Amino acid sequence: MRLDQLHPDVSSFETTVAGEKEQAGYWVALDETYFYPESGGQPADRGTLNGQQVLDVQQDGGIVWHKLEKALSGKVKGEIDRTTRVDHAAQHTAQHVISAILQDEFSIPTVSFRTGSAESTLDIDCPHWTEELEVRLMRRLREVIRENLPVTTRDYPEEEALALPLRKAPQVTGTIRVVQIGELDYSACGGSHLKSTAALGLVLLTGVEKVRGNVRLSYVAGERAYTLLDRERSALVAASRLLSSKKEEVPDAILALKQEVATLEGQVDILREQRVEQDVSRLMNEESVIQLHHANEDVAYSERLAKRLADAGKIALVWNEAALKLFVAGDSQLHLGKWAKANLSAFDGRGGGNERMAQAVFPSKEQGWSCASTWREELVK
Repeated sequence: MRLDQLHPDVSSFETTVAGEKEQAGYWVALDETYFYPESGGQPADRGTLNGQQVLDVQQDGGIVWHKLEKALSGKVKGEIDRTTRVDHAAQHTAQHVISAILQDEFSIPTVSFRTGSAESTLDIDCPHWTEELEVRLMRRLREVIRENLPVTTRDYPEEEALALPLRKAPQVTGTIRVVQIGELDYSACGGSHLKSTAALGLVLLTGVEKVRGNVRLSYVAGERAYTLLDRERSALVAASRLLSSKKEEVPDAILALKQEVATLEGQVDILREQRVEQDVSRLMNEESVIQLHHANEDVAYSERLAKRLADAGKIALVWNEAALKLFVAGDSQLHLGKWAKANLSAFDGRGGGNERMAQAVFPSKEQGWSCASTWREELVK
Protein backbone atom coordinates (compact mmCIF):
# COMPACT_ATOMS: atom_id res chain seq x y z
CA MET A 1 0.00 0.00 0.00
CA ARG A 2 1.27 3.47 -0.87
CA LEU A 3 2.14 5.95 1.91
CA ASP A 4 -0.69 8.30 0.87
CA GLN A 5 -3.07 5.40 1.54
CA LEU A 6 -1.45 4.31 4.80
CA HIS A 7 -1.19 7.86 6.19
CA PRO A 8 -3.79 10.04 4.45
CA ASP A 9 -3.51 12.77 7.12
CA VAL A 10 0.18 13.51 6.41
CA SER A 11 0.55 16.94 4.79
CA SER A 12 4.26 17.68 5.22
CA PHE A 13 7.23 15.36 4.82
CA GLU A 14 10.96 15.31 4.06
CA THR A 15 12.71 12.90 1.70
CA THR A 16 15.25 12.81 -1.14
CA VAL A 17 15.04 12.58 -4.91
CA ALA A 18 15.41 8.99 -6.09
CA GLY A 19 15.00 9.46 -9.83
CA GLU A 20 14.59 12.07 -12.56
CA LYS A 21 13.28 12.14 -16.11
CA GLU A 22 12.37 14.74 -18.72
CA GLN A 23 9.16 14.07 -20.64
CA ALA A 24 7.04 17.10 -21.61
CA GLY A 25 8.39 18.66 -18.43
CA TYR A 26 10.53 17.61 -15.47
CA TRP A 27 9.53 14.61 -13.36
CA VAL A 28 11.03 13.34 -10.11
CA ALA A 29 10.56 10.16 -8.11
CA LEU A 30 11.16 10.32 -4.35
CA ASP A 31 12.45 7.89 -1.77
CA GLU A 32 9.11 8.42 0.00
CA THR A 33 6.01 10.33 -1.08
CA TYR A 34 2.58 11.02 0.39
CA PHE A 35 1.22 12.53 -2.83
CA TYR A 36 -1.77 10.73 -4.31
CA PRO A 37 -1.21 9.88 -8.03
CA GLU A 38 -4.07 10.26 -10.51
CA SER A 39 -6.08 7.07 -10.92
CA GLY A 40 -9.61 5.72 -11.26
CA GLY A 41 -11.18 9.02 -12.28
CA GLN A 42 -9.74 10.90 -9.27
CA PRO A 43 -7.21 13.69 -9.98
CA ALA A 44 -3.78 13.76 -8.40
CA ASP A 45 -2.90 15.73 -5.29
CA ARG A 46 -1.48 19.23 -5.60
CA GLY A 47 1.16 20.89 -3.44
CA THR A 48 4.86 21.77 -3.56
CA LEU A 49 8.30 20.18 -3.52
CA ASN A 50 10.90 22.65 -2.19
CA GLY A 51 8.45 25.43 -3.00
CA GLN A 52 7.91 24.31 -6.60
CA GLN A 53 4.30 23.67 -7.58
CA VAL A 54 3.57 20.00 -8.26
CA LEU A 55 1.76 20.09 -11.62
CA ASP A 56 0.84 16.41 -11.85
CA VAL A 57 1.42 13.09 -10.11
CA GLN A 58 1.38 9.81 -12.02
CA GLN A 59 2.25 6.23 -11.16
CA ASP A 60 4.17 4.13 -13.67
CA GLY A 61 5.34 0.62 -12.95
CA GLY A 62 4.92 1.10 -9.21
CA ILE A 63 6.93 4.36 -9.19
CA VAL A 64 5.18 7.62 -8.33
CA TRP A 65 6.40 10.50 -10.51
CA HIS A 66 5.89 14.20 -9.68
CA LYS A 67 5.82 16.78 -12.51
CA LEU A 68 7.59 20.12 -11.94
CA GLU A 69 8.55 23.18 -13.99
CA LYS A 70 12.25 22.88 -13.11
CA ALA A 71 14.64 20.06 -12.35
CA LEU A 72 15.04 19.02 -8.71
CA SER A 73 17.64 16.96 -6.87
CA GLY A 74 18.93 16.18 -3.39
CA LYS A 75 16.89 16.72 -0.24
CA VAL A 76 13.24 17.62 -0.64
CA LYS A 77 10.49 19.02 1.57
CA GLY A 78 7.02 18.12 0.37
CA GLU A 79 3.84 20.02 1.22
CA ILE A 80 0.46 18.62 0.21
CA ASP A 81 -2.43 21.00 -0.49
CA ARG A 82 -4.96 19.80 2.10
CA THR A 83 -7.83 21.83 0.63
CA THR A 84 -7.46 20.06 -2.72
CA ARG A 85 -6.97 16.66 -1.04
CA VAL A 86 -10.16 17.05 1.04
CA ASP A 87 -12.11 18.36 -1.96
CA HIS A 88 -11.14 15.38 -4.13
CA ALA A 89 -11.91 13.00 -1.25
CA ALA A 90 -15.37 14.56 -0.87
CA GLN A 91 -16.20 14.18 -4.57
CA HIS A 92 -14.95 10.58 -4.54
CA THR A 93 -16.81 9.63 -1.36
CA ALA A 94 -19.99 11.15 -2.81
CA GLN A 95 -19.52 8.98 -5.89
CA HIS A 96 -19.41 5.82 -3.77
CA VAL A 97 -22.59 6.84 -1.95
CA ILE A 98 -24.50 7.86 -5.10
CA SER A 99 -23.46 4.68 -6.92
CA ALA A 100 -24.49 2.50 -3.97
CA ILE A 101 -27.92 4.13 -3.69
CA LEU A 102 -28.55 3.90 -7.44
CA GLN A 103 -27.55 0.24 -7.50
CA ASP A 104 -29.39 -0.84 -4.35
CA GLU A 105 -32.62 1.13 -4.73
CA PHE A 106 -33.02 1.49 -8.49
CA SER A 107 -30.86 -1.35 -9.92
CA ILE A 108 -28.91 1.26 -11.91
CA PRO A 109 -25.20 0.39 -12.25
CA THR A 110 -22.41 2.96 -12.55
CA VAL A 111 -20.39 2.86 -15.78
CA SER A 112 -17.68 5.46 -15.05
CA PHE A 113 -16.76 8.35 -12.79
CA ARG A 114 -14.66 11.49 -13.12
CA THR A 115 -13.76 14.31 -10.74
CA GLY A 116 -13.62 17.58 -12.67
CA SER A 117 -12.19 20.92 -11.60
CA ALA A 118 -15.70 22.40 -11.22
CA GLU A 119 -18.12 19.45 -11.25
CA SER A 120 -17.82 15.69 -10.96
CA THR A 121 -19.65 13.34 -13.31
CA LEU A 122 -21.13 9.88 -12.98
CA ASP A 123 -22.14 7.90 -16.08
CA ILE A 124 -24.88 5.41 -15.27
CA ASP A 125 -26.57 2.64 -17.27
CA CYS A 126 -30.03 4.17 -17.32
CA PRO A 127 -32.19 4.69 -20.44
CA HIS A 128 -34.27 7.52 -18.95
CA TRP A 129 -33.72 9.83 -15.98
CA THR A 130 -36.85 11.21 -14.35
CA GLU A 131 -37.67 13.87 -11.81
CA GLU A 132 -39.05 11.16 -9.51
CA LEU A 133 -35.72 9.30 -9.60
CA GLU A 134 -33.89 12.50 -8.74
CA VAL A 135 -36.18 13.31 -5.81
CA ARG A 136 -35.79 9.81 -4.36
CA LEU A 137 -32.01 9.84 -4.84
CA MET A 138 -31.61 13.22 -3.12
CA ARG A 139 -33.85 12.16 -0.22
CA ARG A 140 -31.78 9.01 0.35
CA LEU A 141 -28.52 10.97 0.01
CA ARG A 142 -29.57 13.28 2.82
CA GLU A 143 -30.47 10.28 4.99
CA VAL A 144 -27.04 8.67 4.43
CA ILE A 145 -25.28 11.92 5.34
CA ARG A 146 -27.32 12.21 8.55
CA GLU A 147 -26.58 8.57 9.44
CA ASN A 148 -22.88 9.48 9.74
CA LEU A 149 -21.71 6.13 8.37
CA PRO A 150 -17.99 5.43 8.96
CA VAL A 151 -15.75 5.19 5.88
CA THR A 152 -12.98 2.66 6.53
CA THR A 153 -10.21 1.16 4.41
CA ARG A 154 -8.57 -2.24 4.76
CA ASP A 155 -6.28 -4.51 2.72
CA TYR A 156 -7.57 -8.05 2.17
CA PRO A 157 -6.03 -11.15 0.64
CA GLU A 158 -7.70 -11.68 -2.73
CA GLU A 159 -9.78 -14.67 -1.57
CA GLU A 160 -11.19 -12.76 1.41
CA ALA A 161 -11.87 -9.65 -0.66
CA LEU A 162 -13.84 -11.63 -3.24
CA ALA A 163 -16.00 -13.07 -0.46
CA LEU A 164 -17.18 -9.56 0.45
CA PRO A 165 -20.30 -8.02 -1.20
CA LEU A 166 -18.17 -5.90 -3.55
CA ARG A 167 -20.13 -3.57 -5.81
CA LYS A 168 -18.12 -4.74 -8.82
CA ALA A 169 -15.26 -7.12 -9.54
CA PRO A 170 -11.82 -5.68 -8.66
CA GLN A 171 -9.40 -4.86 -11.47
CA VAL A 172 -6.37 -6.04 -9.48
CA THR A 173 -5.26 -9.36 -8.04
CA GLY A 174 -3.33 -10.31 -4.91
CA THR A 175 -3.83 -7.93 -2.00
CA ILE A 176 -6.97 -5.84 -2.58
CA ARG A 177 -7.78 -2.55 -0.88
CA VAL A 178 -11.46 -2.35 0.04
CA VAL A 179 -13.27 0.83 1.07
CA GLN A 180 -16.32 0.20 3.25
CA ILE A 181 -19.06 2.74 3.99
CA GLY A 182 -21.04 1.29 6.89
CA GLU A 183 -23.06 -1.55 5.39
CA LEU A 184 -24.01 0.62 2.41
CA ASP A 185 -21.02 -0.02 0.18
CA TYR A 186 -18.01 -2.28 -0.25
CA SER A 187 -15.74 -1.25 -3.14
CA ALA A 188 -12.24 -2.19 -4.25
CA CYS A 189 -10.72 1.27 -4.56
CA GLY A 190 -7.35 2.99 -4.36
CA GLY A 191 -8.64 6.55 -4.06
CA SER A 192 -8.83 8.98 -1.15
CA HIS A 193 -12.01 9.34 0.92
CA LEU A 194 -13.52 11.23 3.82
CA LYS A 195 -13.79 9.57 7.23
CA SER A 196 -17.58 9.51 7.35
CA THR A 197 -20.65 10.30 5.27
CA ALA A 198 -21.46 13.21 7.63
CA ALA A 199 -18.22 14.88 6.48
CA LEU A 200 -19.82 15.23 3.05
CA GLY A 201 -22.07 17.92 4.48
CA LEU A 202 -23.99 18.51 1.27
CA VAL A 203 -24.30 16.91 -2.17
CA LEU A 204 -26.09 18.65 -5.05
CA LEU A 205 -26.95 17.36 -8.51
CA THR A 206 -26.07 20.05 -11.06
CA GLY A 207 -26.99 18.52 -14.43
CA VAL A 208 -28.28 15.55 -16.39
CA GLU A 209 -27.46 14.68 -20.02
CA LYS A 210 -27.39 11.71 -22.37
CA VAL A 211 -23.90 10.52 -23.35
CA ARG A 212 -23.31 7.53 -25.65
CA GLY A 213 -26.55 5.84 -24.61
CA ASN A 214 -25.96 6.37 -20.87
CA VAL A 215 -27.13 9.09 -18.49
CA ARG A 216 -24.45 11.43 -17.13
CA LEU A 217 -25.16 12.98 -13.74
CA SER A 218 -23.12 16.04 -12.74
CA TYR A 219 -22.76 16.83 -9.05
CA VAL A 220 -20.78 18.71 -6.42
CA ALA A 221 -20.11 17.69 -2.83
CA GLY A 222 -18.71 19.19 0.36
CA GLU A 223 -17.37 22.75 0.16
CA ARG A 224 -18.05 22.86 -3.59
CA ALA A 225 -21.75 22.32 -2.88
CA TYR A 226 -21.88 25.07 -0.24
CA THR A 227 -20.04 27.47 -2.57
CA LEU A 228 -22.49 26.71 -5.38
CA LEU A 229 -25.45 27.15 -3.01
CA ASP A 230 -24.14 30.55 -1.89
CA ARG A 231 -23.51 31.67 -5.48
CA GLU A 232 -26.94 30.58 -6.72
CA ARG A 233 -28.68 32.14 -3.71
CA SER A 234 -26.92 35.45 -4.42
CA ALA A 235 -28.05 35.23 -8.04
CA LEU A 236 -31.62 34.51 -6.94
CA VAL A 237 -31.63 37.46 -4.54
CA ALA A 238 -30.29 39.76 -7.27
CA ALA A 239 -32.91 38.50 -9.75
CA SER A 240 -35.63 39.01 -7.14
CA ARG A 241 -34.59 42.63 -6.68
CA LEU A 242 -34.35 43.33 -10.42
CA LEU A 243 -37.76 41.81 -11.07
CA SER A 244 -39.35 43.36 -7.96
CA SER A 245 -40.60 39.90 -7.03
CA LYS A 246 -40.39 37.57 -4.08
CA LYS A 247 -37.69 34.93 -4.50
CA GLU A 248 -40.25 32.14 -4.95
CA GLU A 249 -41.99 34.21 -7.64
CA VAL A 250 -38.86 34.72 -9.79
CA PRO A 251 -39.63 31.86 -12.26
CA ASP A 252 -43.14 33.21 -12.95
CA ALA A 253 -41.79 36.76 -13.29
CA ILE A 254 -39.16 35.60 -15.81
CA LEU A 255 -41.79 33.68 -17.79
CA ALA A 256 -44.01 36.78 -17.93
CA LEU A 257 -41.03 38.87 -19.02
CA LYS A 258 -40.16 36.39 -21.79
CA GLN A 259 -43.74 36.50 -23.06
CA GLU A 260 -43.63 40.29 -23.05
CA VAL A 261 -40.33 40.28 -24.98
CA ALA A 262 -41.78 37.83 -27.54
CA THR A 263 -44.76 40.17 -28.05
CA LEU A 264 -42.49 43.19 -28.49
CA GLU A 265 -40.22 41.30 -30.89
CA GLY A 266 -43.28 40.45 -32.97
CA GLN A 267 -44.28 44.11 -33.08
CA VAL A 268 -40.73 45.14 -34.00
CA ASP A 269 -40.71 42.58 -36.82
CA ILE A 270 -43.94 44.04 -38.22
CA LEU A 271 -42.45 47.56 -38.15
CA ARG A 272 -39.22 46.27 -39.69
CA GLU A 273 -41.18 44.65 -42.51
CA GLN A 274 -43.12 47.85 -43.16
CA ARG A 275 -39.90 49.86 -43.29
CA VAL A 276 -38.28 47.37 -45.67
CA GLU A 277 -41.25 47.66 -48.05
CA GLN A 278 -41.03 51.47 -47.92
CA ASP A 279 -37.29 51.46 -48.59
CA VAL A 280 -37.61 49.00 -51.48
CA SER A 281 -40.24 51.25 -53.10
CA ARG A 282 -38.00 54.30 -52.59
CA LEU A 283 -34.95 52.58 -54.10
CA MET A 284 -36.62 51.13 -57.18
CA ASN A 285 -35.61 54.19 -59.24
CA GLU A 286 -31.93 53.69 -58.37
CA GLU A 287 -29.39 51.95 -60.61
CA SER A 288 -29.45 48.18 -61.02
CA VAL A 289 -26.61 47.77 -58.49
CA ILE A 290 -27.37 49.48 -55.17
CA GLN A 291 -24.78 50.07 -52.45
CA LEU A 292 -26.06 51.01 -48.98
CA HIS A 293 -24.26 51.97 -45.77
CA HIS A 294 -26.12 51.20 -42.52
CA ALA A 295 -24.24 52.85 -39.65
CA ASN A 296 -26.60 52.03 -36.78
CA GLU A 297 -29.20 49.67 -38.23
CA ASP A 298 -30.34 46.32 -36.90
CA VAL A 299 -28.41 43.63 -38.79
CA ALA A 300 -31.68 41.69 -39.39
CA TYR A 301 -33.06 44.76 -41.18
CA SER A 302 -29.95 45.04 -43.39
CA GLU A 303 -30.17 41.37 -44.39
CA ARG A 304 -33.90 41.52 -45.10
CA LEU A 305 -33.56 44.68 -47.20
CA ALA A 306 -30.80 43.08 -49.29
CA LYS A 307 -33.01 40.04 -49.98
CA ARG A 308 -36.07 42.17 -50.88
CA LEU A 309 -34.08 44.34 -53.27
CA ALA A 310 -32.81 41.17 -54.92
CA ASP A 311 -36.39 39.87 -55.24
CA ALA A 312 -37.30 43.20 -56.86
CA GLY A 313 -34.65 42.70 -59.56
CA LYS A 314 -31.78 44.72 -58.09
CA ILE A 315 -28.31 43.69 -57.01
CA ALA A 316 -27.81 44.98 -53.46
CA LEU A 317 -24.67 45.49 -51.40
CA VAL A 318 -25.70 46.40 -47.85
CA TRP A 319 -22.95 47.17 -45.34
CA ASN A 320 -23.94 46.95 -41.66
CA GLU A 321 -21.30 48.82 -39.70
CA ALA A 322 -22.56 47.80 -36.24
CA ALA A 323 -22.09 44.12 -37.08
CA LEU A 324 -19.14 44.67 -39.48
CA LYS A 325 -21.11 42.55 -41.94
CA LEU A 326 -21.71 42.89 -45.69
CA PHE A 327 -24.71 41.38 -47.50
CA VAL A 328 -24.65 40.88 -51.29
CA ALA A 329 -27.83 39.68 -53.01
CA GLY A 330 -29.34 39.54 -56.49
CA ASP A 331 -29.35 37.83 -59.86
CA SER A 332 -25.94 37.96 -61.49
CA GLN A 333 -23.87 36.03 -63.96
CA LEU A 334 -21.70 35.19 -60.97
CA HIS A 335 -22.35 32.64 -58.27
CA LEU A 336 -22.29 35.23 -55.49
CA GLY A 337 -21.33 32.84 -52.69
CA LYS A 338 -18.35 31.35 -54.52
CA TRP A 339 -17.33 34.73 -55.98
CA ALA A 340 -17.42 36.41 -52.57
CA LYS A 341 -15.42 33.65 -50.92
CA ALA A 342 -12.75 33.86 -53.63
CA ASN A 343 -12.41 37.65 -53.29
CA LEU A 344 -12.45 38.16 -49.52
CA SER A 345 -8.79 37.59 -48.67
CA ALA A 346 -7.74 41.02 -49.97
CA PHE A 347 -9.96 42.62 -47.32
CA ASP A 348 -9.31 40.10 -44.48
CA GLY A 349 -12.96 39.05 -44.67
CA ARG A 350 -14.60 35.69 -43.98
CA GLY A 351 -17.81 34.39 -45.46
CA GLY A 352 -19.62 32.75 -48.36
CA GLY A 353 -23.15 31.91 -49.42
CA ASN A 354 -25.26 30.58 -52.28
CA GLU A 355 -25.83 31.61 -55.88
CA ARG A 356 -28.08 34.62 -55.11
CA MET A 357 -26.93 35.63 -51.63
CA ALA A 358 -23.55 36.06 -49.91
CA GLN A 359 -22.47 37.55 -46.62
CA ALA A 360 -19.11 38.29 -45.05
CA VAL A 361 -17.68 39.72 -41.83
CA PHE A 362 -14.62 41.97 -41.57
CA PRO A 363 -12.20 43.03 -38.82
CA SER A 364 -12.87 46.76 -39.42
CA LYS A 365 -15.43 49.11 -40.97
CA GLU A 366 -12.80 50.48 -43.38
CA GLN A 367 -12.10 47.03 -44.82
CA GLY A 368 -15.79 46.16 -45.08
CA TRP A 369 -16.84 49.38 -46.80
CA SER A 370 -13.83 49.21 -49.10
CA CYS A 371 -14.85 45.68 -50.07
CA ALA A 372 -18.42 46.80 -50.75
CA SER A 373 -17.24 49.66 -53.00
CA THR A 374 -14.81 47.44 -54.91
CA TRP A 375 -17.41 44.73 -55.44
CA ARG A 376 -19.99 47.26 -56.63
CA GLU A 377 -17.66 48.31 -59.40
CA GLU A 378 -17.18 44.68 -60.39
CA LEU A 379 -20.93 43.97 -60.39
CA VAL A 380 -21.75 47.08 -62.44
CA LYS A 381 -19.55 45.83 -65.32
